[in-house]
Amino acid sequence: MKNVAFVPVRSGSTRLQLKALSKVQNETLLSIALKKAIKSNLFDEVVCFGDKKEFKDIAIKNGVQYFDRTPLNATSSAKSDEVVLEAIEKTDSKNIFWINITHPFTKISTLQKAFHILNSNNGKFDSVFTSHSWSAHASFSETLDQPLNYKLDNSFSQTQFMKKIVLLTYGIMAWETKSFLSRYEILGAGMLNGKPQTINVSRLESIWIKYQDDLDMVNKILSNKSIWDFV
Repeated sequence: MKNVAFVPVRSGSTRLQLKALSKVQNETLLSIALKKAIKSNLFDEVVCFGDKKEFKDIAIKNGVQYFDRTPLNATSSAKSDEVVLEAIEKTDSKNIFWINITHPFTKISTLQKAFHILNSNNGKFDSVFTSHSWSAHASFSETLDQPLNYKLDNSFSQTQFMKKIVLLTYGIMAWETKSFLSRYEILGAGMLNGKPQTINVSRLESIWIKYQDDLDMVNKILSNKSIWDFV
């Protein structure tokens, strides 16, 4: 049984077209994610799932096995649970780790923490997610009339005494395969309904490339440094 890292990509990204081929310095977002997984020396296997020849070429260049995604999982309507399920069905894993291309500042040390949680916790946790915690006023609405962690009629809270809001960042997500499959078989979902642990990461590591402006910001941050100085 193996620890398997998988990197899913698709050609139909709409907010930033062909996002996986977008460049951070001289590297594509896809190649950065693959190289981090390889450099970590943690995984028995690193695989890429995609739907385009260019993705396959990058995977092969980096010595990574490539699988074509099913047509449904290559669309914008694909459900994340089904993406994980496909990765499980096409690999032989004890634990499966999703490494997201959209987070170029994810650190190898964070991968190590996720790996350690699933391999050294004696069943206490069966899933891992990167997150970022905020101590700030949070609301479900832009008009601030649906507060999460404060009361409208109270005086303005000091942020250092507020209850933290934990936001998933999605840079790394991982599951014990057996428990994921058990939940999925019963409920049709297996990602968040197990025994999760989070890894709190920095604001830098939380940067999520969704739009061109995000990509431009990352390249500005790296104007005088290499991406590999950060991972």
